[in-house]
Amino acid sequence: MLIQFNFKNYKCFKEEASLDMTATSLKEHPYNLINTGNDEYLTKVAAIYGANASGKSSVIQAFSFMRNWVINSFKRESEKKGIPVKRFAFDDISKTKTAEFEVFFRYKEREYQYGFTLDNKKIHEEWLYKRDFRGKYRYTTLFERSGDKIVCEKALKGAENFISLVEESTLFLSIIANAKIDYAKDVYEWFNETYVIDFGDVGLEMIMTRLLPPYILDKKYLEGIKKFLKAIDINIDGIRIEEEKSLVDGEESSYKIFSQHLSADGKSIYEIPFNEESSGTQKMFALYNFLYLAIKNGRTLIIDELDAKLHPLLLRYVINMFHNEEINKKGAQLIYTTQDNYTLTKEIFRRDQIWFVEKNSNAASELYSLAEYKLDNDRKVRNDASYNKDYLLGRYGAVPTLKVFDMWENESHVK
Repeated sequence: MLIQFNFKNYKCFKEEASLDMTATSLKEHPYNLINTGNDEYLTKVAAIYGANASGKSSVIQAFSFMRNWVINSFKRESEKKGIPVKRFAFDDISKTKTAEFEVFFRYKEREYQYGFTLDNKKIHEEWLYKRDFRGKYRYTTLFERSGDKIVCEKALKGAENFISLVEESTLFLSIIANAKIDYAKDVYEWFNETYVIDFGDVGLEMIMTRLLPPYILDKKYLEGIKKFLKAIDINIDGIRIEEEKSLVDGEESSYKIFSQHLSADGKSIYEIPFNEESSGTQKMFALYNFLYLAIKNGRTLIIDELDAKLHPLLLRYVINMFHNEEINKKGAQLIYTTQDNYTLTKEIFRRDQIWFVEKNSNAASELYSLAEYKLDNDRKVRNDASYNKDYLLGRYGAVPTLKVFDMWENESHVK
């Protein structure tokens, strides 16, 4: 479970931004929370709103970058291509400073704090701490890195043997996790099991309906997909999969998918290639596997533009799956960006689940929650407010500033 994600000097974010899944003391919708024990709670869902080009996607991309560098920095070192981090581009000072990334998370009943700072050439700092539950918010050090110096504590048994292998652009965590060092392996696995999807990617349907997990051939799993599509009013009566085994050793198999439809008289079944179904149907088919894995295993699922090509009722349906205690039994979380106004209501969300991104006058993005936002009268937003209407009226910021545009102002005549 994600507790908090902090980042700084990345893309359009100059100052530190923090996406905090820790529940505030608000009383509304207690079933929207995960009880982690010790009287501490996390939110199950976080929705991020904002104008186009405000930086919503950059929040997701910041986490995606951190995740990818944890997983791939050890492998990429041999390529000698540097670190592909994009720092704040609109002032010269930020280009000389490091980007920073840090997460607090819970995995296998343990809590960790992990982070690093870097530029395009090297890792400058890196740290890993483990929470000590004998005291509130008390953490013990597992390792710390500053420049070329790495100090490992005794709890991280065997990690010191790998210090000599660390290159300047390689995360120490990536090396010792691949060596199966305890605690480090937990962190690596958590990142690997936290899925990040760009639902606005035009090629997503094609990719996800070609590269599918091996259990796609399992009859029970296919039956689950069929029931899911039926439940959201997509009229598919069956799915048939043809496996295309790779001719190259080590490459995964791909699949041909066919959707089955009953004839009007109900006596015959007709098949069509799944890529001929609507784009929205293909997206929901692709999304099912990530929903299935997240909810079954209590993982965190992060999606950019979840509402792309989805009816607002479908989006609400997915949100309710995570909020429903009978479905989401293991504390799965959903974090997503959206422009959908239909779901922005007090009936669905707590105020600490609603987040906004807005660019300031210096072209730098800021991230804030509705729970912490203060109105013009210096008061916080009430829980009986009309969130969606007030948002569109600009009461919470994070909306586009529209100006009159005369398309023909500079035209002397129109042909």
